[in-house]
Amino acid sequence: MTMGATTPPTIDERFENMLISPERVLEMLGRRRVGEVSFEQSEQGDARRLLLNVEKVAIENKRLQEKTEATYQESVSHQLHEILFEELTEQLSYTDELVQNVLNLPENIGELLDALSVRACSVSKLEPIAATMPWLYDELIVVVNTPQFRRKDSRGRIIVVETLRTALSFLGIENLRTLIPSLILKRAMPQITDPYPLIKQKLTRYSTGVAMTTKRLGIINDINKNTAYTLGMLSNLGRCAVTRLYFKLFDKIQLHLLKECQKDKEQKRHEALLKITPSANHLIAMQQEFADAVSADIMEWMNLKRLPIASPMRDCANKIPAESGSLCKVLHQARSYTQVRMLYQLKLVEMKDVKPLFVEQKYPQGALEKLKTIDIFTLPLVKNEDSH
Repeated sequence: MTMGATTPPTIDERFENMLISPERVLEMLGRRRVGEVSFEQSEQGDARRLLLNVEKVAIENKRLQEKTEATYQESVSHQLHEILFEELTEQLSYTDELVQNVLNLPENIGELLDALSVRACSVSKLEPIAATMPWLYDELIVVVNTPQFRRKDSRGRIIVVETLRTALSFLGIENLRTLIPSLILKRAMPQITDPYPLIKQKLTRYSTGVAMTTKRLGIINDINKNTAYTLGMLSNLGRCAVTRLYFKLFDKIQLHLLKECQKDKEQKRHEALLKITPSANHLIAMQQEFADAVSADIMEWMNLKRLPIASPMRDCANKIPAESGSLCKVLHQARSYTQVRMLYQLKLVEMKDVKPLFVEQKYPQGALEKLKTIDIFTLPLVKNEDSH
């Protein structure tokens, strides 16, 4: 999408770019950033009009040189990304290593999700599984000691929770069904994504929005709300994996190529490589190509016996037309709704652009009105007074 193009960017194009950097969407829409002044209005514009012909020629020569350098840099970037694409494709095929070494999730994560999903779930059944995951203990202890869940003893003193059993008990099963899938995603979330530091924040917000919307649409369609919620939250594990791998491989391959240039005394290529930064366009393309299939691979790898989310995720990845009221259709609807809501909040879309998408998704009657009334970006955790 080039600036000045007659066709406005699609909702999908806006959303994918917004996840990486909202500034990119403003550029796509041809809007100026705050405080930006057009060239014609600037002092530089006034000065340019007064330039002598000789200076104009010098400037044009410089522009052509810069264009040549940019073209060379693009070709070097293309070579780097060809290598990256091959490595990324190969690493994504090893799901076991991907889950445990890239996303840092344990091999018994499916067992934990299965235990949470059954109606007869209890603290005594969850505790031995959760106890094998020190990172989960750390996260739960932080949450249970926040003011929202804090308890006092008979003398009015704050009870500091230090054991896993007490944390699970104080939080309660319903909160844990909401909290644990969110903490699994948080564990998998990419951490360092320079020069696009907002990816983690935007992807976390999107994942929560999709999960909460899927849950609400699940209720409307008589689908188990916790199954729908968990699918919505974990449907973004593939995005996490692709993003983490992209930045990790970019650094590794760039360093390898720089060492090659030093060894072969290729100064021009070395200088071009130093200027190359991770590419939003390549990352978006790789997300669109792989993310959903990787999410489906991960859910199948979890070997879930009680939680039926792997099959609808695979249908979604395979772009199989989803039946009305199915879990796959509900996920599609939740994603579309969350994307629009995030874009609308940032004034990156107008309602007239959105209506055809909503019509296409065929939401149940009254569903959009109900969704408008809930905060889909905040987990609805409530103080559990019943457990002791």
